[in-house]
Amino acid sequence: MVCEERWMEILSACQDGEATAAEVAEVQAHLVGCARCQKSRETFQRIHQAFGELRLDADSAPLPAPRPSLASGLRTRRRWPVLTAGALAAATLVALVWVPLPRHGSGLADELEARHLTAFARAAPCEFSSSDPAAVRAWVASNLGYNVEVPTIPDATLLGARRCTVHGGVTASLLYRRGEEALSLFLPRAGTAIETEATRMSRVRSGCTVGRLGAAVCARPGLFAVAETQGTALAAVESF
Repeated sequence: MVCEERWMEILSACQDGEATAAEVAEVQAHLVGCARCQKSRETFQRIHQAFGELRLDADSAPLPAPRPSLASGLRTRRRWPVLTAGALAAATLVALVWVPLPRHGSGLADELEARHLTAFARAAPCEFSSSDPAAVRAWVASNLGYNVEVPTIPDATLLGARRCTVHGGVTASLLYRRGEEALSLFLPRAGTAIETEATRMSRVRSGCTVGRLGAAVCARPGLFAVAETQGTALAAVESF
């Protein structure tokens, strides 16, 4: 793995609070002498700032402290190459040119949008890749400890699944493509705060809102769908 790819992977994990203590120390030492990675860190900071998250000082502020493991019994976090140079540049451009649009979103909608965009910016968006619903369902049960429905969405292809932290809890995310459009389903564990929020949001207007960077976020009790267009997000939630 070339220097840029290796350190972008760790820098992204630091921004998400997923880096280990050893990785934080390692990347801090590396940043002292690497101008390219200093610029990459600044880019990640601008992207996170667009989502309203904490922006580190570009020159001297420490990286975020590592978080404890998400849950006992889960396998060690697997990371894929996070952002290719082209994907990182594209994400940066979106973050820099974004201007506020009328919306009725929420912090949770922005967080879901961020998880969706980050996953599909990776070289391999899925932690577990499979087009077989039964295999994906089994992977989620084995790795997250609860059962989910894996729907067949009209005109969409199942890519697989990953686990992510949303609203303070570990949540299953199913990933699809519908034509050229990326689609994420977030299926939280029953009884969690995010599941309660899905039920609340599903009762507001159409059950859809717009994230900070323009993605459609639609809800039904127990799940969220995030896609570029509201039509695709609605097709996903209506498949249940």
